[in-house]
Formats: sequence, C-alpha cells, structure tokens
Amino acid sequence: MYRRLCAYIRPYTGRFIAALICMIGVAGTTALSMWLIRSVVDQIFINKDNEMLYLVVWLVPLIYAAKGILAYGQNYLMGYIGQRVIQRIRNELYAHINSLSLDFFALHSTGNLVARITNDAQVLQNALNKVPANIVRDGLTVFFLNILLFYLHWKFALIAIIVFPIASYPIVVFGRKMRKATRQGQHLMAEVYSHIDESIAGASIVRAFNRQNTENVRFHKKYEKYFHAFMRYVRSESMSPPVMEFIGALAIVFIIWYGGSEVINGVWTTGSFFAFLGGAISMYQPLKNFSRINPVIQQAASGAERIFAILDTKPSIIERDNAVPIRSCNDRIAFNHVVFSYRPSDPVLNSVSFEIKKGESIAVVGPSGAGKTTLINLLLRFYDPDSGSVTIDQHDLRDVTLESLRSLVGLVTQDVVLFNETVWYNIAYGRDTCTEEEIIRASTMANAHSFIMSLPRQYNTIIGERGMLLSGGQKQRLSIARAIVRNPQILIFDEATSSLDAESEQLIQQATERLMQDRTVIIIAHRLATVKKVDRIIVLDHGTIVDAGSHTDLFKKDGIYRKLYQLQLLA
Repeated sequence: MYRRLCAYIRPYTGRFIAALICMIGVAGTTALSMWLIRSVVDQIFINKDNEMLYLVVWLVPLIYAAKGILAYGQNYLMGYIGQRVIQRIRNELYAHINSLSLDFFALHSTGNLVARITNDAQVLQNALNKVPANIVRDGLTVFFLNILLFYLHWKFALIAIIVFPIASYPIVVFGRKMRKATRQGQHLMAEVYSHIDESIAGASIVRAFNRQNTENVRFHKKYEKYFHAFMRYVRSESMSPPVMEFIGALAIVFIIWYGGSEVINGVWTTGSFFAFLGGAISMYQPLKNFSRINPVIQQAASGAERIFAILDTKPSIIERDNAVPIRSCNDRIAFNHVVFSYRPSDPVLNSVSFEIKKGESIAVVGPSGAGKTTLINLLLRFYDPDSGSVTIDQHDLRDVTLESLRSLVGLVTQDVVLFNETVWYNIAYGRDTCTEEEIIRASTMANAHSFIMSLPRQYNTIIGERGMLLSGGQKQRLSIARAIVRNPQILIFDEATSSLDAESEQLIQQATERLMQDRTVIIIAHRLATVKKVDRIIVLDHGTIVDAGSHTDLFKKDGIYRKLYQLQLLA
C-alpha cells in the first residue's frame, strides 16, 4: 500500500526534495537555537561578554526568520504535493468506477462509493499533507538535537536514546486499536452517506407516507453506531500522548536532578546544563508529535485500503484483446439459446432464441419478472450470457469493442436519467458533436421543442438534479430527443411510457413512431396498447418465449398475450 502511494508522489520528486531541504533547515535551526542557550548563559550572563551579546541580538532574529521561511516553504510544497496526489487518485477512482460493470453497482451503494471518493480521499490527503512533514522534520529535529546532546554530555544523551523506544511503545500498541476502529468508523460513515442519499433521492415518497420521523430515527441509529466506533478511536488516540508525556517527564526530572547536582559540584557549566535541558525539552515536542501523527496514519491507512480495494476491482465485462469494432447492423440481431441468471441457481432466461431483422420493429411483452429488460442488458453487453450467444450480423458481442457496439444503440428507459445541467447539455449527451440545428430538430421530433421554449431560459435552463424541475412526460421527451440526436441504427424503448398519463403517452407515442422509421426497434412494453403497430411481438414468461406473432394473431389465441391485454382493458 505504501509503495503504491509512493508511486503517486514520484512525479513530484523535485518538489518533495525541495520540501525535504526546507525540513532539514527547520530541524537544523531548532538545534542551533538550543546551542545558543549555552553561549548566552556562559559567555553573556557569567563571563559578561559584550561581543557575544551583540552577536546573539543579531543572530536570534535571523535564525527564527530563516526557520519561518523554511517552514512556510515546507508547508506550501507538501500542500501542493498532497492536493495533486489526491486529485490524481480521485480522478483514477472516478474513472475506474465508471469503467466497472453493472453488477458492481448492485453490490455497492451510492453512498458507499461517494464516501470512498470524498471522505476516504480527504483523510488520505490530510495524511499526505502532515505525515511526511512531521516524520521527516521531527525525525531530523530529534537527530540534530541528539548530536547536540552527545556533544554536551554523552551519558545523559544515552538516557535520552534509551527513553525514546520506551516512549514510542504506546504508539505501536494504540496504533493497532486505532486502525481497527478507523476501519469500522469509515465503513459506518459510508452507511450514513448511503442513508442520506436514499432519503434525499426519495424525498417525495418519504413525505407522501409521512415517514420523516422514521427516517430521522434511522439516521440517528446509523450515526449512533458511527459515534461509538469513533469513540473507540478517540479512547485509543487519547491514551498515547499522556503515556508518552509521563515517560518523557520522568526522563527530564532525572536530567534536572542529576545534571543539577553536577552543576552544583562544578563538574558541568551552567550554560551546558541549560543547553542540554533545552535540547531535551525541545526533543520532547517532536516525540509528542509522533504520537499525534499516528492517528492520522491509521486513518489514512484505512482510507487507502478502501480506495485501493475499489481500484483493484476488475470489471466482469472485459473487452477482448482482439475485439474488433462493429460499424453497422446490416443483417440481423440474434439471440442464440441464451441462458442467463443474475444469481446462481436462479435463472432469468432459459435457452431464449429469436432474431430481429434490420429495419424490423419488435415488442417484447410478458408479466413482471419474465426477463424482458434482461434481454436489453445482454444486447448492450452490460452482462454476458451464462451460455449461448448474442450476435449482430453473426458477430458475437463478446468479440466486438464495447464502444462501437453501444454507439449503434439509442436507449430510452422508464426511469429517465437526466443531469443537473441545461436542457441543451442533456439532449447533446447523446452525441456531443451535434449542431444547434440537430438539437432543435431532435427536440421537435420528440415533441419537446414547444415546452422547452416555454422554460425561463429555454435550452439554457438548468433542469435540476435528476430533472426534478420537469414533469414525467417532459423528462421522457428529453430522453427521446437525446436518443434521436444520437441517430442510432438500433433503437430500444424499455417501458418508456408505462408511468405516464394519457396525454403524455400520446405525445411520446407520436415521437416514437417518427423515430422508428428506417431503424431496428425493440420495445419492452408494459402497456400492450402501445405495441399494436410493431412488426412482431414476442411473449416472454418465466424466462422462456411462449409465443410470437402480430397483435392480431396473438389476440386470436387464448394465450398469455390475450389475457394480459384483456386485463389492461378492464383496468
């Protein structure tokens, strides 16, 4: 893990070396200021040396000015490196999540993924800003001060060296506990993020069912769990500094007692004693910083583990090395004995076989859970069949590039996905190179242009998160315009009108009929009245094709299609 983090820092080696030089300077000026104590006491106060007095008056401000400048340089450079590293990690993490297959999102909640990109990355950035600076600067400070202490009194310096590992022991002991508590806390915080995301996304349902108090209680319970995990972390974090302070205090008391005796007996000069004592006390602060930085390291280690766990996840849908682009659908789409299940031992499709000729329009109907949308997921290669194959012009979809495959398809779904951007952006999402003329033409064909022109800023109107400022019918028409501007050869409607009122459904049906011309069209239908005009209807039940034909032919039979159609007429 640490090696991987170093790989992210490597491009900024020059800046890191510059920061390292600043750290050396800060550590060196700290030790030098302690050295001056000896000269101040022995030569100025005891020997009454005026020249040394004037020298010290000039030297002290210069030392601390240099220390301040070097400290600024160190903090700025490490801040720059930390921000750049986290920017790169976030970019890679976001891009990698976008590259993963749909089954990954079924196992990871939105809040969990948001927590990885935001909270975990922020913890890691905090560590990158602080940890290298503290470890290197404080480590060098301890090193330089030890040189000073050995020069002044090697026996006492040995005591300081012996005390150091003893004082560091609590860091190791409590560090393990902090790491475990941090890992639990970050997992629970991800659950809190998930709850917030769900409750905000479902705000209308929460209010419609008067469940605000219930959601508040659920949030309180989830955060209470996080609170207890956080307090376990706080207990471990809070124990380390007092233990180190007590051990350090014992060492300083010994130096004062024994060193004071040597000064009284004339063995040691007063200046040397105070310089040694100042050096020992100055070394105590960096050691204390080590205990404070340990919680930051543990949090960062846990955050890095969670981030790298996502980065190490491989997509289940992988493009083969010898995959070739497919430029068009000139003949037919074929499902050949396709078997598929989302979960083992729970098949969704059972040896499904059928063909769709170029320019043909078909509808797939059947009860809920029959496997209709699964056919679309396989055609777009969101998933691969367990057995059998899906082909376009006899090319197995596993042998073609994903980008070329999906560029052939325009998709209009029941649950419209729109972005918190302008109307223009959402339509042009289908093809970002489209012209103004193409945008207006697409929206006109989708029966969307008139309502767009009535918006406050027309095509430049921000439509809100998930298009919440638009009605259901308006959102669906934007979705159709987005598909039109893509100019796809294969057009898919996945229950696109199932949740709309009659007027919106009629407008969308008109737009759909315009869009179907000269294209291969697949309609996943809930409302059977919308599929009368397609060339062929495929009836699916329990993952098996049980019938196929035109509306007229199927209605004559006493089968599932007729029963479903009559039930809808009665409704």
